[in-house]
Amino acid sequence: MNLEDHPTVRRVRLKTVSANRPADEVVDAGWLSQLVLEAGADDVGFVEIGRPALDDQREDILKAFPHTKTLVSYVVRMNREAVRTPARSVSNLEFHHSGEEVNHVAREVVQALEDRGIRAMNPAMGFPMEMQNFPNKIWVVSHKPVAVAAGLGMIGIHRNVIHEKFGNFILLGTILLDVKVSESSQPINYNPCLECKLCVAACPVGAISPDGNFNFASCFTHNYREFVGGFTDWVEQVADSSSAADYRSRVSDSESASMWQSLSYGANYKAAYCLAVCPAGEDVIAPFLANRKAHLDQVVRPLQEREETVYVTRNSDAEDHVAKRFPHKKVKYVGHSLRPNSIEAFLQGMPNVFQPGKAAGLNATYHFTFTGREQRQATVVIQGQKIRVEEGHVGRPDIRVTADSQTWVGFLRNERSMVWALVRRKIRLNGPPRLLLAFGKCFPSPGGRQERVELEPRPSRLRGESAPFVKNDPVTGETRWRGKLTLSEVVDEAHEVKTFRFTPPAGGELPFNYLPGQFVTLHVAPGGVPTKRSYTIASSPTWRDRIEITVKREGQGLVSRWLHGELAVGDEVEVEAPNGNFVFSGQEADRVVLIGGGVGITPLMSAVRYLAEKRWPGEVHLVLGFRSPRDFIFRDELAALQASHPKLAVTVTMSDPRDEPWSGRVGRIDATLLASTVPDLPAQRVHVCGPLPMMDAVTAALISLGVPPAQIKREAFGTVKRDPSLKDARATEVAGRASFLVSGVTAPVPVDATILDAADTAGVSIDSACRSGTCASCRVKLVSGRVTMAAEDGLTDQDRADGYILACQAKVHGDVEVDA
Repeated sequence: MNLEDHPTVRRVRLKTVSANRPADEVVDAGWLSQLVLEAGADDVGFVEIGRPALDDQREDILKAFPHTKTLVSYVVRMNREAVRTPARSVSNLEFHHSGEEVNHVAREVVQALEDRGIRAMNPAMGFPMEMQNFPNKIWVVSHKPVAVAAGLGMIGIHRNVIHEKFGNFILLGTILLDVKVSESSQPINYNPCLECKLCVAACPVGAISPDGNFNFASCFTHNYREFVGGFTDWVEQVADSSSAADYRSRVSDSESASMWQSLSYGANYKAAYCLAVCPAGEDVIAPFLANRKAHLDQVVRPLQEREETVYVTRNSDAEDHVAKRFPHKKVKYVGHSLRPNSIEAFLQGMPNVFQPGKAAGLNATYHFTFTGREQRQATVVIQGQKIRVEEGHVGRPDIRVTADSQTWVGFLRNERSMVWALVRRKIRLNGPPRLLLAFGKCFPSPGGRQERVELEPRPSRLRGESAPFVKNDPVTGETRWRGKLTLSEVVDEAHEVKTFRFTPPAGGELPFNYLPGQFVTLHVAPGGVPTKRSYTIASSPTWRDRIEITVKREGQGLVSRWLHGELAVGDEVEVEAPNGNFVFSGQEADRVVLIGGGVGITPLMSAVRYLAEKRWPGEVHLVLGFRSPRDFIFRDELAALQASHPKLAVTVTMSDPRDEPWSGRVGRIDATLLASTVPDLPAQRVHVCGPLPMMDAVTAALISLGVPPAQIKREAFGTVKRDPSLKDARATEVAGRASFLVSGVTAPVPVDATILDAADTAGVSIDSACRSGTCASCRVKLVSGRVTMAAEDGLTDQDRADGYILACQAKVHGDVEVDA
């Protein structure tokens, strides 16, 4: 059939259609206003597309609807008392129903315009949005600047449009037209905002500043917890959880129910208190003017005093604000998901996530040069707790940062390590590193995901399949757990020794099991340096609601100094647990001798506590050595345990009591002391923990007394640890070259360095924690070549037979090949 003969085409040809209307057609403003108001709007205004006020919006508007000539802006009123109530379910219902009404108005108007032959488009009032653009701009039209240009109000210090009559109890809508309107609206000539600062006082996260600054990230993280980024963070918590108990330790039952409610009935705004307390607008202000105290008592204070969970990113201004202004509100640390996916997004988004409070005292100019996929130059100036981002290199920099663009984005998204990037020279600095650390503090990150440790090492080029050694706990047989625990209490135990008690953030039971004598690994970043340290669990496995580590402050100890001096009650720490085979649970023998030096008492104390609580029938001989009485750890508790458990015998000696009161034994733990205090020693199972020289001396004494070496279990404690973040002076002479077969990298190994040191420098990933030969995290297979190790307590006899080494201890003698 010929197209012109089709019945539909013939009927259309007979009609007078708007397609033939003049290109310069103008719609009467009065008629259009009446149309919008009759559809349900409470006020309306018109803005021509060429208005200078829309210069920064025009490109996005025309991208969405290229035919746009006029923008119709309108408002729908909300019920004030519904927004003001502390019962947030009521206020959320009002937000969502009013939003539906805004969209209904737009749809009716657009239909009427189409019936008249006028092309029009109505973007959503809020959601749905263009999520493929997240975390960049996801909304089609920015309603607020259009409303201001259309004379429907002005933006107050709380960043909401305040209508001169209805106040800020309004929602905004916009319609795009392909025709001109006979009369455009003009902005009002004053700002209805009273600058009463009640929005500042009510905001639970301090996002609104009295000077007019706005902390977007703080508002986004809390108020929009169940929207977009917050939902993403919740999904990642679900994905990271290894079990139902693990999930409940991360997300409370009420939070799960709230997320379900958001998915079912519309996402819940957590606050929006800035709207609730605002008294501006002719219809709103009268009660405030009549009795300001009543407004404070009836509207503001109920929201301030409301007990609720406030969601913040760790180390943010919001965290500090809640602690200072609202100590009765519960803080929960979450991720904000404002993760840039490009350098463009990074540069544009910086002002939105900048934390002015964390920038106090910082005055610096940064020149960034990005290479690789996105080549870009930018200047960032942080001065007077404000940030300015400019294109290109402007002014004289205090530090220059050159970075591969993909590496930098990966670092910002917590997918790449800064240390790795610096070692591999993917990121290079020209200037004081402290300035980069200070820069990072201005943009707090939620940290890396709480990932479970992988079960197996990667296949090697030699094997083609995974190694037989699995990275789960070989003693309990369970996969290591990795996640956040909260520091709930700190106890002074002895001179420079403290116990740190950690509990699940949401309460309840620990998300992992362990055995007495095992240890945890802390993933921390003291001074901005990503670091892992292993500490024995001193508590009993029967204490299911907490774990405790007891740590001595070492003068040069990077992490111990941080624990003692900076970690505060309420802080969260990422923990990996459990690990270690220095275990005695009562199943291994029917009696045991536990020998500890100094803070090496901790794994032994875990065993003593556990055996005492289990009423273990065997004999326990605990032999301890300290320098002086002030160093005696767990003194009172041990006295109480010995008094209540007749099969626990405790012997303590001081190597140098000096003038401190002490009536007990004096000297070091040696063969004479052991022979005189432990009967039938050669038949006993013996566990020794302490500094390496002490363990070597005690082991020699035990063997001289007839104890078979196979019955002696050792745990190195307090040995010298290497830290890849510290630039130690190393010899220039090379002892050999290490070929890392899985990574395909070959690197020189200096004479005073270990294979792990060489791997760190070359960017080869080998897991590590204690760096003292104890934890076996760095256990790898030596394929060829010869190494020597100062300590190898972490290896079993079978490990040695199979050719495994500890990378943190292994020094090469010539070239070697390693399965890593």
